[in-house]
Amino acid sequence: MKKNKLTSIIGIAAGIILSKGQVGIGTSAPDASANLHVSPTNTSNQYKGTLLGTMSTANRNSISQPATGLMIYNTTDNCLQVNNGTPGSPRWECLSEEPNLPFGTMTFGRYKPIYPGITASVISIPPPQYSSTNNQLYGAYPANGNFASNDLFRIDVGRRTGDTYSAVLYNVSGERITFNYNSNAYHNPVLASNISLNNNQGRFIDGDNITYYREAQNCYVTVTSPAKWAGRKFLIGVNLFKEDISSVIELGGNAGGKENQSMLTYIFEFK
Repeated sequence: MKKNKLTSIIGIAAGIILSKGQVGIGTSAPDASANLHVSPTNTSNQYKGTLLGTMSTANRNSISQPATGLMIYNTTDNCLQVNNGTPGSPRWECLSEEPNLPFGTMTFGRYKPIYPGITASVISIPPPQYSSTNNQLYGAYPANGNFASNDLFRIDVGRRTGDTYSAVLYNVSGERITFNYNSNAYHNPVLASNISLNNNQGRFIDGDNITYYREAQNCYVTVTSPAKWAGRKFLIGVNLFKEDISSVIELGGNAGGKENQSMLTYIFEFK
């Protein structure tokens, strides 16, 4: 048997069809515009995906002279990457990356009035379990507003003392999450690693557990586990503002025009 005929038989048995310089996998009629056409189904009509080379960043960097346009799946960054540079000077970029639009999803919440806020109880240490009806949390009063949340996290706030509050970052994913975060809280910034929260468990964003009404808190969060969410990055923040120019917010919040004070919370996810 001739070699090219044997090759064709083997290829057909594997679902690979060679036709006029084109390759079809799972299809006998590759599209005319494609040199490689992969069918979404196999011979049993089961839907299948296409798996590119999966490797870590270290493995990727060991590729010698990677071609421009070479594609891999990076297991360190959890994204499809393409070399948008040259073989001699590779520039690997995730396909979802858009340098001029760093955020993917964004959620916002606005609570008003923020002061005097809840009066039923003072928030405990550690933070209470999250519940939409927990009377220690401002979020238990949706008529006055809401707080930002997404599929993993939720911001909420509770009274800490008579004239201070605490901003709490809650895990609402339904699973245990581990993450690192860097907070620029005014009074006591935090750099923390390997923080683990069970579902509905929360953590104070700042280091001293007390936030003044004039204080803004923002933190950069990177999820490390579970693996399906590892590498997701967020900018999460809490900011207060006045809706008029009659006065500024006092440190304790209890100043003239306090009815016009509002809290804005947000969760931005980086692409």
